[in-house]
Amino acid sequence: MAVYTHLTSVQISAYIAPFAVGELVDFKGISGGIENTNYFVTTHIAGQPEQDFVLTLFEDLGYDDIPYFVDLTEHFVAHNVTVPAPLRDNQGTALTWLADKPALLFPRFAGDHLARSEIGVAECGIMGAELARLHVAGQSFTTSRHSHRGATWWNQLGPQAADCIDAEDATMLMMAIGQYDAMQAQTPDLPMGVVHGDLFHDNALFNQGQLSATIDLYNASNDYLLFDVAITVNDWCIAPDGSIEPALYNAFLSAYAQVRPFNDAERQYWNAMLVAAAMRFWLSRLETFHGLDTHQREAGVTVLKDPDVFRDILGHRMQQLQQLP
Repeated sequence: MAVYTHLTSVQISAYIAPFAVGELVDFKGISGGIENTNYFVTTHIAGQPEQDFVLTLFEDLGYDDIPYFVDLTEHFVAHNVTVPAPLRDNQGTALTWLADKPALLFPRFAGDHLARSEIGVAECGIMGAELARLHVAGQSFTTSRHSHRGATWWNQLGPQAADCIDAEDATMLMMAIGQYDAMQAQTPDLPMGVVHGDLFHDNALFNQGQLSATIDLYNASNDYLLFDVAITVNDWCIAPDGSIEPALYNAFLSAYAQVRPFNDAERQYWNAMLVAAAMRFWLSRLETFHGLDTHQREAGVTVLKDPDVFRDILGHRMQQLQQLP
C-alpha cells in the first residue's frame, strides 16, 4: 500500500493519544498498493508488551463513504469472520481526520501474505470456507452499498481502455463486457449480499499455516455472491499461465459449498461470472497502467500491476468452461 501522505512522529503521536494505546515507539510507511496510505505503528504502555497497529489514511474514498466499512467490519467480527475492525477512541469514535484525510487505526494481525508458490490445496480450502462464512454473515448486515467499480464503471471505462490496447485485445474486452450485459438482461435469480470484492492472496494473512486475517475490504459492496467467488477463484486457483489449476479449484469450491451450497442458477451462470471477474480486474489494471483514472494520475501513482496477467486469465475463461460442485 503506497504512501501518498507523509506523516511525522508528532502528527501520529497526537492522533493516537485519544485511543489509549500508549506512547509512540516507531512507525513505518507501507509500500505496495495503490489506493490508500498505510503505516505500521508501534506503541508502548509502561509495564506491558509493545503493541502493533495499522494506520490507514484514505486517499480516494470520501469521509462519508467510510462509516459503511467501519460498521461492516464490526459486524463481521461479531460473526466470527477474521477481519480487522478499527479501534474506537475514548469518545467511542473510530473515524477521524489526520493530515486532512479520513483515518482509521486497526490492530495489526500476526502473519503475512502467501507467496504464489505457497498456495496449496489446504490454503484454498481454508479460503473457500472463509469466503462462504463472510457471505453468510453478510446476509444479516442491513446497510447496502453499490460497487464503485461495477457495471456502470466498466461500461464507461471499457471503450477508453479499448482505445489503449491492440485491436484483438480490445475486441475480447468489449465482448466480455457485452456478455455480462447480456446476462443482466436475463435478470438472473442469483443470491446477492455483501461481497469482499478483492479477496486476492495478498489480502489474506496466514500465520503458521492458518488464516489470521482477511484484510482490505474497501471494495466491499452488495453484489452477486457468485461474482465474489469468481474473483477469488481467478486469483487463488490458477496455474502460472492463468488457467484453472484443478486441485486448487476443487479444494476451494468444495470447502465453500460445505458452508454455503450453490444453487442451480449459480451453476448456470458460473462461467459468465468467471469471465466478468477477469474482465473487471483487467480493466482496473488498464485504468491505472494507462493513466485513465484522474485521481490516481494526480496522486502520482507509481505502483503498476501488469494488465496482461488478467488479459491472459480472461482468455482462458472465455475458452475453457468450468463447473460448480
